Amino acid sequence: MSPSVNHQFGKRLFLIDGSSFCYRAFYAIRVLNTSKGQPTNAVYGVVAMLRKLVAEEQPDYLAVAFDLPKPTFRHLRYEGYKEHRRPMPDALVDQIPWIKETLRGFRIPIFELEGYEADDVLGTITLQGVKEGLEVYLVTGDKDALQLLGDKVKVYRPVKDGHEILDEKSLAEKWRLRPDQVVDVMALMGDEVDEIPGVPGIGEKTAVELMQKFGSVEGLLKSLEKEGDGKVRPAVAQKIRSHVDQLRMSRELAALDTAVPLDLDWEAMKLQEPDRAVLGRLFQTLEFRNLAKEFAPDRTTDLPAAEVLSSRKEVQALWPEIRKAGHLCAVLEIGKELPMQAQLQAVGLVWGDGKVCSLPGETALEDLREIWEDPRVAKICPNLKETQILLLRKGIKLQGTVSDPCLASYLLDPSRPSHRLEDLAMEFLGRGTEGADAAQTAAAKAAAAWDLTPRLEKEIEEKSLAVLLNEVEVPLAGVLARMEFHGIAVDREVFSELAKQIARSLEDLIGRVWSQAGGEFNLNSPKQLGAVLFERLKLPVIKRTKTGASTDEEVLRRLSSMHDLPKSILEYRELAKLSSTYVEAIPRMAHPETGRVHASFNQMVTATGRLSSSSPNLQNIPIRTELGRQIRRGFVPSHRDGWILAADYSQIELRILAHLSEDEALAEAFRKGQDIHRATAAQIFGVEPEEVLGPQRAAAKTINFGIVYGMSSFGLSRELGVAPAQAQEFIDQYFARYPKVKSYLERSLQESRQRGYCVTLFNRRRNLPELSAKELSVRQFAERMAINAPIQGSAADLIKVAMVHLERTLEEKGFAARMVCQVHDELLLDLPGKELEPVQALVKEIMEAPVLSGNPVRLRVPIEVNLKFGRDWYEASKK
Repeated sequence: MSPSVNHQFGKRLFLIDGSSFCYRAFYAIRVLNTSKGQPTNAVYGVVAMLRKLVAEEQPDYLAVAFDLPKPTFRHLRYEGYKEHRRPMPDALVDQIPWIKETLRGFRIPIFELEGYEADDVLGTITLQGVKEGLEVYLVTGDKDALQLLGDKVKVYRPVKDGHEILDEKSLAEKWRLRPDQVVDVMALMGDEVDEIPGVPGIGEKTAVELMQKFGSVEGLLKSLEKEGDGKVRPAVAQKIRSHVDQLRMSRELAALDTAVPLDLDWEAMKLQEPDRAVLGRLFQTLEFRNLAKEFAPDRTTDLPAAEVLSSRKEVQALWPEIRKAGHLCAVLEIGKELPMQAQLQAVGLVWGDGKVCSLPGETALEDLREIWEDPRVAKICPNLKETQILLLRKGIKLQGTVSDPCLASYLLDPSRPSHRLEDLAMEFLGRGTEGADAAQTAAAKAAAAWDLTPRLEKEIEEKSLAVLLNEVEVPLAGVLARMEFHGIAVDREVFSELAKQIARSLEDLIGRVWSQAGGEFNLNSPKQLGAVLFERLKLPVIKRTKTGASTDEEVLRRLSSMHDLPKSILEYRELAKLSSTYVEAIPRMAHPETGRVHASFNQMVTATGRLSSSSPNLQNIPIRTELGRQIRRGFVPSHRDGWILAADYSQIELRILAHLSEDEALAEAFRKGQDIHRATAAQIFGVEPEEVLGPQRAAAKTINFGIVYGMSSFGLSRELGVAPAQAQEFIDQYFARYPKVKSYLERSLQESRQRGYCVTLFNRRRNLPELSAKELSVRQFAERMAINAPIQGSAADLIKVAMVHLERTLEEKGFAARMVCQVHDELLLDLPGKELEPVQALVKEIMEAPVLSGNPVRLRVPIEVNLKFGRDWYEASKK
């Protein structure tokens, strides 16, 4: 890697070979697409490379040259020129217009001219730049540019770790050539990339030697006119004499045309400040979230004029006006803390004909209590769940019709990179929401939410998503708020004992590993572990990374069959993760006032509609090992005589598959209460159900769920440890037993291709533009999603409907039982002892037939819920 270029000539002009730049960016970042399927990896790479170049080199002048897709004078001169060159990948072709728009946003001139290549354009600008007294740097990896080297011309070549500078001196040291001889060398040896024929049989070494002897092609040819000239080997001389015309044509093809008729505006080529408005909108469209935020124009002057209210009396004076309007948009500005720890900074309000005001300070929620609790006033509340948590902390009950533009955005396009109000404002309204202080920011966000809501809800109506939004997602936000607010109690003693147990196990494991390794080393150091595995133990290197041989989980699993040490390292890593991620971390996350863990349940993250969990992730507590399962002992009821009740749907995704496919054999198995995995195993392995062995049932279970997840025969073969042909045979036998499942999956995929999205039973959409992607791997991933998303999404919708119905019923009946956790198909409740029997019956009844729009949700097969209870989560989840 060379240092940054010096400034010995003063003003410097950097000329970028656009095609070379784009190819490098395209292959540096393999896959990156917008939510609508537009490839963006090359655009993102170009932006990164361009900004790095400008930051490091600070050029005075900058321009980019591109090839045009039309023939040049070289194609007319020689039909074979670039005839078999691989075309630009379609995914890169699609990005070239975006790249050019980006360059224009950076105010960097683009030069291209029909009939000429980018190299000719660069050569022409280079010579003109030298005449202007500029030092020119050609940013390219193309060797054609070497012919332009001169006292004021250098090549700035990107390499793996940065760049290298090539000049006349380096050319002379490496090849002992002058720049003007580069064309002659290329003419002799030809160019496979550009399909310049050259002289057959002459390579680079011979071509360089000939130029060192004769100085030029013409000097060489004159020498060959003399019979018996001993300076050229007879065989080489014969090759050249037989291809003189081809040699001269090759030189014409290799030489750059530096007289391209260009209109050069040197002022326009001066490095300028980018057009932030253009780039902000462009990056928003391309879903470069951080770049869009960085380049968003300063819109503080565009923020709404908002009255800042400073007293409760001023707030109360607004109530008649707000009640008369019947609508209020309220945004809480709370910073980045979790809602259970956050302090309110300000509330922004909009009502009536768009009147805006803000209330700074912690007392603002209490000042607005009457409005929050007035059922006659409809509310727009972005980030509804977080808003309700803060209201619950103040003992305020949100009433009236409620809407949330962020939830509307999520339903319209769950793959959108962000549903944050500030990002939606930039995307849909083209304006920022960042004010000078919390009060101004809250007012700006409220104004944005006020403008966004009717726009998004109109689209919600057009796409028939109103029921899902208003009867599922919006009320669910309240359910989740109360779940998080209630939290789940933890037993610190249990976690303390587990920590001691794991510490002892880790100590024993480290000793075992050192014994297996033949010496001590740091188990947490990939470098030291690699040295032990591949140098001391001589185990084979499975794969490499930029820093050396990989020691990741996949590598260690493959090496475990060759030596005991990799298996011990995997055990060590699993124990260490259990300790740091759960056993040590969870007690520290307990709220200082409540003593409970208040995990977040994220409503707008997954593309399928499933909830996710964080801080801590209660959905990801390990259950494969006994020690992992023991962590659940630490989660206990909040009531002294209480219970933890676990209610989970039995094989709900397979039941939904039976409903959607209308396969009678699959449906009948569920109606008869058969073990579906055992029934599938009997079919695949050709035995009676009662003769199915444990491993056969496990394999059938993998196949059943593999079908739901769109698993290929190759993927199934890896899961089962069998040959792909046998895995395909299992799949074929599965479809032979359940033929309508196959036709449903094919039909579902075809419909998704036609529409560009798939839908659940409840009409939840997942956009899948990648189904028409040109890259096979991207398209195959989308096909798996088209198969799985309707099934997994329907299951997610079902439990959400059940949660809304159950919460409402528990409150109506006055039960103290509370939902405290959801793990996809399972609900966890915390309840006092006296409520165990009636709440069990109520939970089972509601989950098996939850009500939506006044009607119970039913499938063509029975929905079954398994109920278990215990004095902690572990007991409630034991089989």
